[in-house]
Amino acid sequence: MNTRFVETFVLLARVGSVRRVAERLHATPGAISMRVRALEGELGVTLFDWDRKTLQLTADGQRLLRHAENLVDATRAIERIAKTPGEAGGRVKVGVNETVVHTFLPEMMKSLAATLPGVEIDLTVDLTVNLADHLLRGDLDFVIRVAGDNDNPFVVTQNLLELPVHWIARKGSVPARETLRKVLDKQLLTQMRGSAPYTAAVGLARELAAQHGLSPNDLRISGSPSLAALVSLVREGVGVAIMPGLLVKEHLERGELVDLALPAPPPFRIASWYQKTAPAAVPQLADVVRRVCKSYCKRAGERWVKHIG
Repeated sequence: MNTRFVETFVLLARVGSVRRVAERLHATPGAISMRVRALEGELGVTLFDWDRKTLQLTADGQRLLRHAENLVDATRAIERIAKTPGEAGGRVKVGVNETVVHTFLPEMMKSLAATLPGVEIDLTVDLTVNLADHLLRGDLDFVIRVAGDNDNPFVVTQNLLELPVHWIARKGSVPARETLRKVLDKQLLTQMRGSAPYTAAVGLARELAAQHGLSPNDLRISGSPSLAALVSLVREGVGVAIMPGLLVKEHLERGELVDLALPAPPPFRIASWYQKTAPAAVPQLADVVRRVCKSYCKRAGERWVKHIG
């Protein structure tokens, strides 16, 4: 049995599009259909209902899919075991969000270059909301993003670190008395609108406003897709930021900014994602990333970041 044909069956069952699978495997749609037809002929079953507009698994296809997935996983495991880290090679498309850029990315890239010299990293920086889609479409092999629910059996996830959220202000911009009311009257700054950190920050600010007799509708809250812009705004005293203190740790230590003792939203997590059918070098890359995160968190301290891998 040709394991490439089995892998094609598994991908087609998940993606549901001959064209998209062909793009992922660098083949033609005709070649993809031929592989599946050949596998069907060898097994003596029909795996897909080819007559429908939307490609769907038959009862036999559903019955055999789990076994096919296990076979693909076993094949990948053999390939990984056959290669030592020093022998891993090829081009790996890695996507990260901006939080990673401003934290452990430099150390990660240095460690990957030293540990996996044969692997060429093609790096993309994008919003968390886009990274999962790019991974599932096959545009990326490995992503690091804000953690979220993953119910996709084809994707391996690994929590890496947890970032506590702080209320950050320019020194002297908030009076010592009635701090919370003064803060809520100011422009509030946080991460990108629609993101998990944004939703948590807005929810907490509205709850605190209601508890202190303020109308949540009077709050002025801005979400920034750029962490660099967020840091710049709070340093200039434009408003009070609800953000990971790690991103401004040096400014806090120099006394430019202050960490306000206010109730904070829950911390958010950063996690890695990759498909089970990813290139053999990807799990090795994931191991390096976990080690880098552990070392990075230990040096920074749990007040700012916590290792959870």
